[in-house]
Amino acid sequence: MAKNIPEIDDLIKGINDPEITLTDKRQEESDVHETGKAETTAGHTTAPVSLSGGLEKCWEDFLSFLEDTGTHDDKKERLVCKLDRDLADSLDDCDIRGRCRSDLVNAIVRAFFGAFLPQLARYRRENKSLFMNLKEI
Repeated sequence: MAKNIPEIDDLIKGINDPEITLTDKRQEESDVHETGKAETTAGHTTAPVSLSGGLEKCWEDFLSFLEDTGTHDDKKERLVCKLDRDLADSLDDCDIRGRCRSDLVNAIVRAFFGAFLPQLARYRRENKSLFMNLKEI
């Protein structure tokens, strides 16, 4: 079996590359979520997801977590996570309260977990995580 390794030029393309075009594929996927149809993912049937409190609450949570990054100043507690180039470039283009890319990613992920913890709980593998804070309804 041949390994499908991308060329170096493909690996270094970023969001500012004029050859990259956006398609309506993501919009179509978004429309599926909004229609209210249940989805099947890896053997799990999931109901449509709606943000409790709405998008505005999710944004406010993100900003709150971004402010709280001062309490997580110990950079030794951070792990390396590879990010797609287009996402990294997009985050680098954002100047939100002077925070670095790592702070933005942490705040985004914490806000996502806050909004979708019950849905994510179905995919849980270990006990050592934020799922310990989940209170079943």
